[in-house]
Amino acid sequence: MTAMAFWSKSSAFNGWCKAYFVEGAWRTTACVTSKTLEELNANGDRWELVTVGEAKARFAAANYRPVSEISEEKFTDMLEVLPPLDWQGTPESQTFKLSEMYSGNITDIFAQYRTRFFTMRNEVTLTHEEIIGKIRAFIDAAGIAA
Repeated sequence: MTAMAFWSKSSAFNGWCKAYFVEGAWRTTACVTSKTLEELNANGDRWELVTVGEAKARFAAANYRPVSEISEEKFTDMLEVLPPLDWQGTPESQTFKLSEMYSGNITDIFAQYRTRFFTMRNEVTLTHEEIIGKIRAFIDAAGIAA
């Protein structure tokens, strides 16, 4: 059976919760007294039943931010605001992540590539190489010189 989740379509709650199949209905917890989709929506709330994969993809789309260029001053300020997480570097690049998560395992990521500076919001698990790959793709798509 496919893993399912309840996704909130409300702008007040950006997220999802796992759904459990109990006695022929999807419920919010693994017990009969938990709420079904119909009960969740009974008071005008806006929930829908989706796969866990779809819920994770929607959460990512709602919380990720694409690569954008920033100033060296902004990069330095963010490097000094909190202890950096996973600070990595090579002769032509460096990356770090904010140690404070934006939501779940999503955080703001900062990078220097050659003489330019960038930011994005993405999974904290991205490696230095993956971050630099996204920055190179951004530079290539924008048609600008690195």
